[in-house]
Amino acid sequence: MIRITNCFLACFLTFTMIHAGIDAAEISILSVGDITIGSELTFTIETKGADSLFAGTADLLKNADITVGTLESSISDRGEPKFESEYAFRAVHDVARGLANAGFDVLSLATPHIMDYGAEALEDTIKFLSQYNVGTVGAGSYLQAARKPTVLTVKDTKVSFLAYYHTSQYSTQYADEEHPGPMLASFSLMKQDIAQAAKEADIVVVSIHWGVIKSEDTITERQQFFAHNIIDFGADLVLGQQLHALKGIELYKGKAIVYSLADFIFELYDKQHSKIVIPKFYFQDGKLKQIELTPVWVDNPDAKYQPQLLHEKAAQKTLQKYQKLCAALNTRMEIEGGKGWIRR
Repeated sequence: MIRITNCFLACFLTFTMIHAGIDAAEISILSVGDITIGSELTFTIETKGADSLFAGTADLLKNADITVGTLESSISDRGEPKFESEYAFRAVHDVARGLANAGFDVLSLATPHIMDYGAEALEDTIKFLSQYNVGTVGAGSYLQAARKPTVLTVKDTKVSFLAYYHTSQYSTQYADEEHPGPMLASFSLMKQDIAQAAKEADIVVVSIHWGVIKSEDTITERQQFFAHNIIDFGADLVLGQQLHALKGIELYKGKAIVYSLADFIFELYDKQHSKIVIPKFYFQDGKLKQIELTPVWVDNPDAKYQPQLLHEKAAQKTLQKYQKLCAALNTRMEIEGGKGWIRR
């Protein structure tokens, strides 16, 4: 009799939960800005290991369901640098393992420097990252490969990632039917890709790299036009990135648009923004709930290429700076306990 009662109770609870519409589990997506690793860091990587670059932030990066970034370097020992490029970036193989160990799940390759060493280096980059189960988006050996999303399922929530590069189509070799390269931010193709991804996934995340813009402090009307349309096409989160620029977060139709997160790792010279934030987006039932912002120091002279978490006064000052950037976009950011928070 007890067994029958327990069975009846379990069935009743299951029926009740289904019809009460129990909320899906919350998931988190964390994003960093540009990761640019080339020959200047080879000695450091060979002597200390690629993991050393992420030692100060690995716990943060791993403490998210999905961690994404923007990769500005190829990972290869093949190819020749473009003769017209003043700077060309290519990282040693161990960087792929280091990125995976640090917690990265997806990397956008729709970036200005991904073709610095040509098609062979791009091919190797995708291959080496895949070997460590790091997905790549926004570049490929031909157009359809560059358009293809990376799809991850976390806690029964399907998340689709796409990436595009927005700059002059005459100054960059983009992927087409016959040539490799990054994916052009073509309005018609973005609309098709995002709409299709939205049909198949619960959350659609779109990365877009703006390239170089004359005023790093200004969000242009064209950037905002593009970002708003990406949301209108069906995206749930837009991760914009511009070379060396730190910009705020806008909430548009209840969805977040990050305009630029500046450099996370950049090997060449002192960072234009040495203190930045790393946002972590919390979703439930496919909808954005809140954004947590962690202040980070990316140019510590004692650990030059190793981002460090900020604390106390330095953290407060960094968050206050970012608070102003968000306020300029009519986004309210609160500062609590050494973190920034944007809540819907």
